[in-house]
Amino acid sequence: MISLETKDRFDELSAGWAMGDLTPQEEQEWTSLSGEIDAGADFTFELLAASLEIGNLQNALKQPPAALLARLHRHAAKTAAPASILRPDVPAWRKWAGNPLIGWTAAAAIALFAVLTSQPEAKISTLQAAAKLRSQAHDLVERKFTGVGTYTATGGTVIWSDQLQQGYMTLAGLPVNDPRKAQYQLWIVDPKRDEAPVDGGVFDIPADGSAIVIPIAAKLALTQPQAFVITLEQPGGVVKSKQEKVIALAKI
Repeated sequence: MISLETKDRFDELSAGWAMGDLTPQEEQEWTSLSGEIDAGADFTFELLAASLEIGNLQNALKQPPAALLARLHRHAAKTAAPASILRPDVPAWRKWAGNPLIGWTAAAAIALFAVLTSQPEAKISTLQAAAKLRSQAHDLVERKFTGVGTYTATGGTVIWSDQLQQGYMTLAGLPVNDPRKAQYQLWIVDPKRDEAPVDGGVFDIPADGSAIVIPIAAKLALTQPQAFVITLEQPGGVVKSKQEKVIALAKI
C-alpha cells in the first residue's frame, strides 16, 4: 500500500514536472515514484499550469495572428494527444515521461490551440447581417419610411421577418442627435400582439450624417406588425411613448 507521504511527494513532483522546473535528481525520483505507485498519467497539474498560462494569453490575444494559428495547426497535426486527458493508458505515460518539458509543451500547445480555435467568429457588420436576412427569410416584408411633419427629409426602408423575428432599418436624412439630451426610439404596431406599440430599441444618428443600418431590437415577439414608427425620446428611451415627436413612419 502506498503511504500518504509517498503520494504527497509524488504530487509535489508532478506539479514541478508540469511546470518544467524539476532538477535531474527530482526527475529521476519522479520517474521512480510514478512506476512505484503505478500512477497512469494524471494531467491535472499540466492542465492547471496550462490554464494559468492560457488565461494570460487570452487577455493578450483577442484576435490571434494568422501565423500563430497556422503554427498551432501544424503542431496539432504532429502532436498525438493522449487518448484520455485525465487517465490515458500507461504506455502513453511512458512515452511522455522521458522529458518533462515535452509533456508540458504539448499540453499547453493543445490547450492553447483549443482556446484560440474556439474564439467566436468576427462579428459581421450590420449591413452584412441585413443582407443575410434578405437571403434567408422566406417571409420578408419591406416598406419605406416617410418623414413626418418637419422631418420630410427623413427616408429609408425597414425589413422584417416574422419567422426569424429579425429586422433592420436603413435610414437617411435624420437629424444628428445628442445622446445626452435625446435619442431616437422605434415602435412597432402589432394589433394582434398588443394594443400598445412594442418597443423596438433606442438608437442614435452619427454626426457624419451618413445612411445607417440599425438592427430592430423588439422587446416582445411580434405576430404580424402593421407599422414601424420612429420617435424622439429622452435619453435611454421610454417604456410608453406619448408620440409627441414622431419622426418617420413605415406602414405594412
